[in-house]
Amino acid sequence: MDTKELSTGIATLTIEATSFFDAALAECGEGTTPHWHFNENRNLYWDQLTQKSRLLSQKTQETLLNVIALFIPSLKASPVLDESDEKDVRRCVKRMRATLKLRKFSAWDIEVLHDEGSVLGVSPPGQSEDKSNPPVEARNEFFECIEILEGIAQLLKITPANIPDGLPSKNPNLSQSYRPNTAFIMMPIDKESPDNEDVYGAYKECFYKFGINAIRADEIEHEDLITTRIIEEIKTSEFLVGDLTNERPSVYYEVGYAHSLGRRVILYRKKGTSIHFDLAAYNCPEYKNITELKSVLMRRLEETTNRKPEKG
Repeated sequence: MDTKELSTGIATLTIEATSFFDAALAECGEGTTPHWHFNENRNLYWDQLTQKSRLLSQKTQETLLNVIALFIPSLKASPVLDESDEKDVRRCVKRMRATLKLRKFSAWDIEVLHDEGSVLGVSPPGQSEDKSNPPVEARNEFFECIEILEGIAQLLKITPANIPDGLPSKNPNLSQSYRPNTAFIMMPIDKESPDNEDVYGAYKECFYKFGINAIRADEIEHEDLITTRIIEEIKTSEFLVGDLTNERPSVYYEVGYAHSLGRRVILYRKKGTSIHFDLAAYNCPEYKNITELKSVLMRRLEETTNRKPEKG
């Protein structure tokens, strides 16, 4: 990518946006949105604009999308930027488009509602532009995003030729959506139950023999909500295992979330465990004991990885 073209695009976007927000301020004033308008009229300020200003907004939105179209392919090929930077760009474009309509963009992650280990329900992720955004606040938010894009554009100028030795580039032959040789085990967690710990030990042992590091939720190091880290593990682990023994709602939720992402989950259950209707169509072999679990899992991993176990 020609970074000069990207810089020119950002400069053009800045000029057009400045013209739009200047016009919006002149036509709507600098007042803040009354509290009682927040959920009643998201077009509170947009409706006050002249047709000329609305057309300027639409033109600026088109320029924004053209600029973002330059970003995304370059992000994927960059040796120093990663998926989190791509998320920042995607979030910026949604925020910026909303400000150009004098609306407030908001988004929220999935949230699991639970009480003492019992899952009570799930609040799904979402986003909206339901709130009006006064021109002065919309302008400030827009140019905050411009600063973010300019910072990322600077990093895109770094090429393999001028990267310090030892900094790895992305491998184009690997999907950037997962971390190779990682596994996340979704299963009941009860350290007071020897059977549970033996089952988990069997999973870890089998994966280890193939050079794969397997963990479950209680081993995750985290500083934020544990549910957020679990979701990240489901998104990025190369292998996913769901053990439906004890029919725990949390495990069903995690497996369902993985399926919603199009991820393939290896399912097992202890003999005598019932399968709820939502997973009844999926292959979920039974195991009578730890020895049988290891046997079926080792065969499965040989087939899945197309290699023999290397570690003792």
